[in-house]
Amino acid sequence: MKIKLISLLVFIGIISCHNQKEKERQYAKNKCQNEIKFDQQKWQTKEGKDYPYRDRMVNDIVYNDTIRTLTRDEVLELLGQPSYYREDTNYLYYMIRQKRLFSWPLHTKTLVVKMKDENTIEWIRIHE
Repeated sequence: MKIKLISLLVFIGIISCHNQKEKERQYAKNKCQNEIKFDQQKWQTKEGKDYPYRDRMVNDIVYNDTIRTLTRDEVLELLGQPSYYREDTNYLYYMIRQKRLFSWPLHTKTLVVKMKDENTIEWIRIHE
């Protein structure tokens, strides 16, 4: 009886692991299909409080080596004015997506560009 129960639990465990891996593969495949190349005009398109294209093209910015060679002025020319910027810091914040409850933000996804100085990007990251 114990052997049958243990066998059944092992079988269920194997099936559930396989299903989870399949779901992860499907998610990754769908995500890749939904991504689009960076387009300056689409990046700056704003509908109400939202940017409808940024979430699908942000990976093209984060993993693009050419963008990392730009100066602060060139970044501002390419991406436009940041959603948030403080003069006393070297961070540029670009809102990607925001979930709200009425007008209160619940979750915000942001592209952060940290400048080492006026002419050097130190890093580019996504903050959630």
